[in-house]
Amino acid sequence: MGNNRFNNRNSKTFLRQRKNLSIKNQGQVKKEILVFGFSNIDRSQGQKFVDWEEFKLLSKALERIAGLSSMTLEQAVTEQIIKIYGKGMPPKSGFTFPKHIPEDIEWASIRIQGQERIIGFIEKGYIFQVVFMDKEHQFYPSKKKHT
Repeated sequence: MGNNRFNNRNSKTFLRQRKNLSIKNQGQVKKEILVFGFSNIDRSQGQKFVDWEEFKLLSKALERIAGLSSMTLEQAVTEQIIKIYGKGMPPKSGFTFPKHIPEDIEWASIRIQGQERIIGFIEKGYIFQVVFMDKEHQFYPSKKKHT
């Protein structure tokens, strides 16, 4: 007499399983915000973080990165904070192509202030991989305007 439905069960059968909740977005397309990777830094060219800290640029760079972390790549390019250069090293660049970087990447830069730039490439459409810290705008030197 009694209810035998619990006799054949063990503790694992009583565990709750996670449910996969789907979020309805009413037809909106999910946009990937920018994230940053630092595993590709080339420490043999450009400056190091300590150099930027000495010139009081590191905190400005981190503030810029923090601001970009709430934007999409499209927004950052439209706002002229990120510039996409394209494949290959720019002509007359003060840098050489690092051996650890894939050859088919498109170079990009983040404008910090004045001539200071963070140079890298975009991966998967939303990951900015940092490669160089360029305090003197030597990666893609350009002629001065209005002088």
